[in-house]
This record gives sequence, C-alpha cells and structure tokens, in this order.
Amino acid sequence: MRLQVGLLVFVAFLVLMWATFQSGRIPLFLSEDQVDLVFPSVGGLEKEALVRLNGVPVGRVREIGLRPGSSNEVMVTLGLKKGTRARIHEGASARITTVGFLSELYVALDGGDPAAPVLRDDSQIAVTVSTDPQVLFRKLEGMSDSLDILMGNLNRAGRKLGTGQGTLGRLASDDRLYEQMLEMSRTASRLAARLDENQDRLSERFTSLASSLDSLSWRMQHGEGTVARLMTSGELHERLSSSTARLDSMLTVIQSGRGSLGRLYADSTLYDDTRALMSSMKRLMAEIEKNPKKYLKFSIF
Repeated sequence: MRLQVGLLVFVAFLVLMWATFQSGRIPLFLSEDQVDLVFPSVGGLEKEALVRLNGVPVGRVREIGLRPGSSNEVMVTLGLKKGTRARIHEGASARITTVGFLSELYVALDGGDPAAPVLRDDSQIAVTVSTDPQVLFRKLEGMSDSLDILMGNLNRAGRKLGTGQGTLGRLASDDRLYEQMLEMSRTASRLAARLDENQDRLSERFTSLASSLDSLSWRMQHGEGTVARLMTSGELHERLSSSTARLDSMLTVIQSGRGSLGRLYADSTLYDDTRALMSSMKRLMAEIEKNPKKYLKFSIF
C-alpha cells in the first residue's frame, strides 16, 4: 500500500513537472532555438514576455540585460520553439509592441521574405522599439493638465460673459447692437431696391443712347450732311492734298530765299536794321523825356 501511494505521488509529481515545462516558463528538458537581439531600449519589456512570429506565439523572452561593453544597448535573448529559426529569412525584423493600449509588452517578429535565404546571423534582424506606455501616460497627464487649464479659462470667460463684462459680455447683454444691425439691414434693403430701380432707368437710357448712336451712324454713312459727305466723298481729301502740296511748294520757295518772304527768311539784314531802328527810337524817346523843349516847341502866336 505504501509503495502504491509513493508511486502515485511520484507520477503526480512528474505530471505536474511536465505541465510546468509545457507552459514555457522553465525550458528544462526542451530544446529551443535561441535568438539574441540588441535593442537601444526595451521600453518596459520584462523577462518571460511572449514572442510572436507573424502574430503566432512561438516562444518567450529568456534573458534581458545590458550588452557587454561600454554601450548602453540592451541584449534580449529569445527562446523559440524548435524549428522557428528556419522560418526567419532575409528582411526579417523585430519590434517591441503591445496588443492593446494597456496590454503587456511582447516581441513581435516578422519572418521576412520566404523566398529569401534563411538568416544565420541574429544581427541581420532589424529591430525597432515602440513607445513605452508610461511615456504615453505622462503625455496624457500633460494633456489632462492643459485641458483643466483650458476649462478653467473657459469657465472664467463664461462668467464674465454672463455678467456682461468685456466686449462679448456687452454684446450678449445689450440689445442696442442688435437693433442697430437690424436698422442697417433695413437700410441696405432699401438701398438695394433703389439701386434696382436706378438700374432699370439706366438700362433704358443706355438703350436709347445706343439707338441714337446707331441712327447717327447710319445717317453719317448714308445721309447728305457735312459729316456724311466727309465720310463718303473724296473731294475734301483731294482739296486737302492739293492745299498741302501748294503749302509745301511755298515753304520750299521760302527756304530757298526767293521772293520777299524768302529773303526775309534767309537774310537777317532786315532783322538787324529793325533792331538798330528800335534801339535808336528808344534813345530818342529817352532824350525827349529828359529835354522835351529841345525837340518840341509850341507857339500860340
């Protein structure tokens, strides 16, 4: 009986140990694929965190520690199920993330391109780090503080508005601005109506003016008046051409110095003589003003 009880306890102990080993917490008696990843920061990742390959659980985080040397990089050792390493190809990546906003962090593996060769060096796996939830909480706290300040300012502004303080408060409590705006709207409506009336009058006047101009244009083209003759007859043009030719001939004669006008135009003697005569007349007038008795003598008897 004692031997049977002992055997039963021993078998129960073995079953308990096997169940513990199968949970993945203690990888004894089980062979695992080990992958060493180097992260700049793990963002709160803990040991025994879950590892997923393309969303499927394949192992646990076995060790977390600072990388040997002078750098502050973190070495993370992953314990993966046997055969998982053969599924990691070139282009594979690893990142630390969460399933939900408040869930625990885990390591998410991307197997890369299945057609590419299998990776032999763990350093070829690209690593990224998601935002630490604590950082997000701190940002939310900062946003909450900002919202509290904003709500306080809005409450104070609302109280001032309700009591009629400030410009908005006076606008909210005083009806004079509303009445003035209403009166301005009515005035604008009356002005618009007058503009419509004037627009009709102006349209009629412009139409009448256009008709008059059209009639005048027809008369100028087909009538017998002076303007019509100027537009349709070439007699005036011929006369103007003849007059222009004669005037040009006269100017040519004058420029050549022929005739009286030509000599006046080309010879400056008359100009000089006239200027000398004017000078003599000025001197004579000055002498007469000084001594009129010398030049003017009056006798009654």
